[in-house]
Amino acid sequence: MQEKRARILEDLRGMLAGELLFEPLQRAPYALDASLYEVDPLGVVVPRNEDDLVAVARYATEHAIPLHARGAGAARAGGALGPGLVVDFSRHLRRVVQILPESVVVQPGVVLDVLNAQLAPLGRRVALDPLGAESATIGGLIGEDAAGNRSPRYGTMGDQVAALRVIFANGETAECAFEPWPAFDDESQDFKGTIVRKLSNLSRRNGDLIVRKSPKTQRNRAGYALRLAATTQGIDLARLLVGSEGTLALVTEATLKTVPIPATQGALLLPFARIGDAAEAVVECLHLHPAACDLYDWRTLRLIREVAPRFREWVSEASESALIVAFEGDDPAVVQDALRRLSDLMIRRGRLAADPVTVFKRADYESWLGLRRAVEPLLMRMKGRARPVSFLDDLVVPPDSLADILPRLQGILKQFDVSWALDAYAADGLLHTRPFLDLGDPGDCAKLEPLATQVAEAVWEVGGTVSGSEGCGLVRSQLLRRQFGELLQVFREVKDAFDPLNLLNPGKVIGDDPHQMTQNLRRYPQPEESEPAQDAPETDAKPPLPVILPVLRWPERAPLEVASACNGCGACRSQDPTLRMCPVFRAHHSELATPRAKASLLRAVATGAADPRLWGSEEFKKNADLCIHCNLCQNECPSGLDVSSLMLEAKAAYVQNHGLPPIDWLLSRVELWSRVASRLPLMSNALMASGAARWLFDRLLGLSRLRRLPKVHRTPFVRRVERLGLTKPRPQAPGPRVAYFVDVYANYFDQELAEAVVAVLQHAGVNVYVPSRQRGSGMPALIAGDVDLARDLALRNLRILGNAVRDGYTIVCSEPTAALMLRQYYLKLTDDLDAALVAENTMDVGQYLSGLDARGQLPSPEQALHLRVGYHQPCHLRALDVGTPGLDLIRKIPELDSHFIDRGCSGMAGTFGLARDNFRTSLRAGRGLLNRLRDEDIEIGATECGACRMQMEQGVAKRTLHPIKLLSLSYGLNPTLRRQLKEPKSRHVVS
Repeated sequence: MQEKRARILEDLRGMLAGELLFEPLQRAPYALDASLYEVDPLGVVVPRNEDDLVAVARYATEHAIPLHARGAGAARAGGALGPGLVVDFSRHLRRVVQILPESVVVQPGVVLDVLNAQLAPLGRRVALDPLGAESATIGGLIGEDAAGNRSPRYGTMGDQVAALRVIFANGETAECAFEPWPAFDDESQDFKGTIVRKLSNLSRRNGDLIVRKSPKTQRNRAGYALRLAATTQGIDLARLLVGSEGTLALVTEATLKTVPIPATQGALLLPFARIGDAAEAVVECLHLHPAACDLYDWRTLRLIREVAPRFREWVSEASESALIVAFEGDDPAVVQDALRRLSDLMIRRGRLAADPVTVFKRADYESWLGLRRAVEPLLMRMKGRARPVSFLDDLVVPPDSLADILPRLQGILKQFDVSWALDAYAADGLLHTRPFLDLGDPGDCAKLEPLATQVAEAVWEVGGTVSGSEGCGLVRSQLLRRQFGELLQVFREVKDAFDPLNLLNPGKVIGDDPHQMTQNLRRYPQPEESEPAQDAPETDAKPPLPVILPVLRWPERAPLEVASACNGCGACRSQDPTLRMCPVFRAHHSELATPRAKASLLRAVATGAADPRLWGSEEFKKNADLCIHCNLCQNECPSGLDVSSLMLEAKAAYVQNHGLPPIDWLLSRVELWSRVASRLPLMSNALMASGAARWLFDRLLGLSRLRRLPKVHRTPFVRRVERLGLTKPRPQAPGPRVAYFVDVYANYFDQELAEAVVAVLQHAGVNVYVPSRQRGSGMPALIAGDVDLARDLALRNLRILGNAVRDGYTIVCSEPTAALMLRQYYLKLTDDLDAALVAENTMDVGQYLSGLDARGQLPSPEQALHLRVGYHQPCHLRALDVGTPGLDLIRKIPELDSHFIDRGCSGMAGTFGLARDNFRTSLRAGRGLLNRLRDEDIEIGATECGACRMQMEQGVAKRTLHPIKLLSLSYGLNPTLRRQLKEPKSRHVVS
């Protein structure tokens, strides 16, 4: 196999402009998607343009190599996996080609939410809202014929596609739309014409069979869409290709219909005492033609109450189920009338557990319709090894059969002794049934096929189908033989017409393996056995040593268990500007940069799917370096994965094997260099301002010559305040007690900030103590993989800070990174008892002042600041999950106009943006923030993070201040800074 890979790589290298990923760690992320399966591909091709795709298709045909099209890799059926060449459309083919009055032409890698954001200013959108729209690509949605809960009004992806430009398996390109049936004596002019002629014969011979064997549901994603695409006049090739899962052709461009954004909307919440009552009510709801009708069971409702507290008022504990029925339109009176009529009808029926609730505001409306997105993370984070497994979550039955099928499904699940969660797009009869299973347990794995078979039989009996919007992939294709019977042979002939060599995503839709569902399951850590089996043979063989020997503390779950909890959903590929995962992915658009890829790599090495010798290697470190430790995975990942700590383990393993590279050694000792520079400030500042010196540092040490650094002060702040007596604790002094942890940036560079923090705290009557022997927090050393240095710094700080806490002091930090280290990472670095004590008593300074304000102990700012401020929330402050206390404080300043810039990460990421190799990546990651700062309605920036401030001032010729500085100005505590606020600043100078 390795020889075959090497030959293919060599052949393709001279043919393509895009990337070729054939090394084990490059392939590993593509062996997985959001499904249950793991298939190592032959290699990965990342085409840059259509010419690359044509070349790959022709080469694959010539050498009989399967091709597997992949978009975001977020499908739950395994449709993007295979042993051939995976073709990644998501990185380069993401251009919006043309926006027309009622349609739009896009490449397949365009993300749906990104597209709709571009269309929104025109008052239009692509009318599709599938789960995962924040990361799903148009090509992937076409392959699945995806749909969302509003499909009763807008239909599926197939209803949005007007035409497709495709490449067939033999490398020919074609425009696909409606094609009339050819006359008997017409000659086929090209491969597309040959396909149409074959389909004409198929349709004519099997028309009755197609109608008879098709499900009785409006939605069906199993098999090929011959019934929808073929008419007596011809065939819509584009409609046939939608939902074909990449088995018939490769899409290079799609023309999609757009619709106006509705002027008005409203939704009705109907709580029921029994899920059967809710299911029976669905049919009556459909008479009013709603845009959506969603059903939730008791378990999901319980989670909804946790994620959306307002639902506790609307849905009583007695409610075992609920319907959310939505209406949209251009006439508010029509929408309101429909909601009123439905509410009155349900009240008259007398089966509601509480009064109906109606909302009309767009924000509330979208929140209600997005409840499944909100609940999904809570399901994934439930305690225990069992997780909701996606293999029964795309069932469709006629809506009038819901009341009959639900009790039967519950009975089958009870028979297999599994818990489950259930919700449904009830207007379409589409059921999301998710059993809780531990796929590391062979016993639970053995339940997959018999459970799926019994459920499918129950669905077929009422005229349903096993797939409604997510495709069949590896998980359901084996069921199609039973569902369609002799019609499956017709589908085989469709496949043969398009792809006679069976090279496009073989095994999907048309599969010959009767047990495909249980083949190639992911490798998961096995549950620990309490005792060996009594009949197990005795052996002297020792269990294999673990590949990963953690250097951090993992008190709850080991690194392998954490990595294995990733379900591959692709949320970390999100383009939503209000989310932060993942800054580096947003800069690179490479799958290798995603948090799920990093988790996959660690899991692959630890389970033996990849060579264990790769752990601690140069190759693994290159992937680990794509993590900038923003620490937002735990907050924003549906499974709550701590990918940052996983990559710290990888970096530490590399350092143990190879030592620190020069640039990492330099940046991990930033406190040392700051201390040295402060003793020779004139020389240090002159060197950093010299182009020649920066060029030398760039060449020799890897410190980017383009990065501008702030000037160092002669005396560290901690030494300066010794004269004021602040470096000695005074627990007997009046006022609340605070120990100020200064950290490196404020201690050596931005001493105005440290002065402002002390002045504001004292202005509020706080007893301030600045420990003199404190050291830097250790974050630079930790993210470089120098865990020993980070642990040494942690223990030194804990000795001092622990004593301060025992004296009644609360520790406050003006640097969010320092607060994150003290609150989270010190617990990972050491089991010292002071680590927990310090973590419990550490706060961001803004958070602390907000607490004083809430208790009426913070004086109100009085002096007006006539400023328009753009505030950026640092990633590490966001990771602390304390909100935006700095922004809340400056909003109290008279005449100050503040804007929250929710445009993602700054890209600086501490010392990451200082390195030459990362400089441009950091600017790309922060492009959204910098573009907003350049707008004329913003005069200065504001942020708590020193590194973010450096990035913001380098990218924009405007000053950026810590919110506490602005607060001190309004208190009249820093008059010299007031004079500098609006003075011109060079873009390449950090003030």
